[in-house]
Amino acid sequence: RRVLGARLWGGLLRATFYGQFVGGETPGEVMAAAERLRAVGLRPMLALPTEEDVGQDKDGYVGRAVG
Repeated sequence: RRVLGARLWGGLLRATFYGQFVGGETPGEVMAAAERLRAVGLRPMLALPTEEDVGQDKDGYVGRAVG
């Protein structure tokens, strides 16, 4: 990333790993990718990530255990 810069690094990831496994960044892009797969006889499977930072609740509050 330091050598290529953020913009070129992002483009490289999209053209390789990211582009292979991610259907899109918006619902419209995901639907378009799914339609392209269906057009060639493939059935897409969506796996939605559920990521959460350790130590943060769903509102982003970083709490501390009391007791």
